[in-house]
Amino acid sequence: MKPTLDFHTERITAGYDNKPILHDVDISIPSNKISIIIGANGCGKSTLLKTMARLIKPTSGQVILGGKSIQKIPPKQVAKVLGLLPQSPIVPEGITVADLVGRGRFPHQTFLKGWTKKDYEAVSEAMEIMNITEFADRHIDELSGGQRQRVWIAMSLAQQTDILLLDEPTTFLDITYQVEILDLLTKLNRKYGTTIVMVLHDINLSARYADHIFAIKEGKLIEEGNPTEVLTSELVKTVFDLDCIVIPDPISQTPLVIPKGRYHVGT
Repeated sequence: MKPTLDFHTERITAGYDNKPILHDVDISIPSNKISIIIGANGCGKSTLLKTMARLIKPTSGQVILGGKSIQKIPPKQVAKVLGLLPQSPIVPEGITVADLVGRGRFPHQTFLKGWTKKDYEAVSEAMEIMNITEFADRHIDELSGGQRQRVWIAMSLAQQTDILLLDEPTTFLDITYQVEILDLLTKLNRKYGTTIVMVLHDINLSARYADHIFAIKEGKLIEEGNPTEVLTSELVKTVFDLDCIVIPDPISQTPLVIPKGRYHVGT
């Protein structure tokens, strides 16, 4: 089980080209749990994740990791604790699966020390967890979208961080691969206690897989908590401007959002 690690924001305001997207956001990530950030397109979900990963420097406020401002921690030290899988990462040309997963070991290596037994074991374990061992010698461009995504996640796992941030890890995947990826991430969390923070578009998958939900609107935190408590028809209307009803999912008993929209009654 991974150790409990303080990871929170303190009134962060951040954005791009002097245009703020986030406004005084305070969130505290539950350790050893799966947290999912939801909200409409353009609300600041990805900006929040990037700011927490230190890719964006807040114009005010700070991100705290292990009791220190993340801006004051050396990058390589941050990378040993915090892993990030961004949207649509660029695949290096001609690289094999094993080589790409191996790049996750960079934070643990030095100029004077080559690969160690621990490095090889970490890569092997990451590929085993994501069920890609059989693809080790294949080139990335030979794989399907779902298989590629498993490789990228395995690279993040090879870092062996306490916290893993994923920006829309199921985007552009069909429903089979979406469920497969989320099942594997849940297995990782339950088995090793890795703290996982994700941005997801699908509100029903978010409800099913999250231990904790953060609902964002126009760069502000609107609501947070257990999906059963947070995901109400009123919240969905506020955050997504969607008229709906919310019922228990017949399989997971988590909230299931049913849009009203237009519908047809069978004849």
